[in-house]
Amino acid sequence: MKRSHVLFDIVVLAVYVLVANPVLMGIPLHEFLGLGAFVVIAAHVVASADGLGGRGRVGQLVLNAVLLLALAACVVSGVMVSGTVLPSLGLYAMGYHFWDPLHAVAAKVLLAALLVHLVVRAPAALAVLRQRRGLRAAESDCLMGS
Repeated sequence: MKRSHVLFDIVVLAVYVLVANPVLMGIPLHEFLGLGAFVVIAAHVVASADGLGGRGRVGQLVLNAVLLLALAACVVSGVMVSGTVLPSLGLYAMGYHFWDPLHAVAAKVLLAALLVHLVVRAPAALAVLRQRRGLRAAESDCLMGS
C-alpha cells in the first residue's frame, strides 16, 4: 500500500461521510454528490492494489462483494427515488414504495460493511502513514546531524 493510496482512501471516506448525511447538505446536493461519490468509490476499487478478491482471502472477497453490491443497490435505488436527479432529466420512476426501503436497507448495509472494511484495513494504512513519517524523521535527523 502506498501513501498516495492511503491519502486517496481518506478522501474517499470524507466524501462518503458527507454524502451519507443528507441532513447536512439537503436532498438535492445529496443526490448529485451521491452520483459523484459512486465515481470516487469506483475509482478507489480500481486503484486498490488488491482488486476485488484481495490477496486470495475468501473473507476479503466476501467483504468486497458485499460492499460493491450494497453500493450498487444504494446508487440504483437512490436514483429511482430521486426527487432531483431524475426530474432534472425529465424522468420519473415508478415503484417508490419498493425503491425507498431498498435504498434505506442498502445504505445501512453499505455503512456496516464500510465499518468492517475500515477496521480490517486501518492497521495497514496506519503502518504506511507511520512508516513514511518515521522515514522523514530519520532523514531530517541525518541532515541535521551532518
